[in-house]
Amino acid sequence: MKKIIYTIIAILCFVFTIDTMAKDGNKVMPSIYVFGVSTSFNDSLVFFTDIITLDNALKEGKTDFILSRGNYSIQLREYLESKGYLKRTCVFVYGKDLKKVKKKYEKMKSRYTKKNGCDIILIEKSEFVFTPITPSFSSGQ
Repeated sequence: MKKIIYTIIAILCFVFTIDTMAKDGNKVMPSIYVFGVSTSFNDSLVFFTDIITLDNALKEGKTDFILSRGNYSIQLREYLESKGYLKRTCVFVYGKDLKKVKKKYEKMKSRYTKKNGCDIILIEKSEFVFTPITPSFSSGQ
């Protein structure tokens, strides 16, 4: 009888654990607006991507942080390295509201042109777009 009770308790604990993990898990954001910026300490060139809509990006749990957001910066860095621009610092900027993202975009552009006297190079949508990151789970994690 004790064995049956312990088995039932173990099953209930397992079910509640799975249920809690599912509720706090990563969620898909329907669409967000994103752009990228790349700078370097070695030159005065600053690259800006167009603002694009990124569909099906994953957010972390209850926060609005994008899952694996560092990988989006890596996408931009790899694109620029393929064009011959090495060792650049890349930033991925995102938001749910297009007006707020446009405001950030214009503020960053004006900061680099007016304050620092940098040369802005725009990367068109036809040249580069961010691709959504899909998480991969390995047996080591």
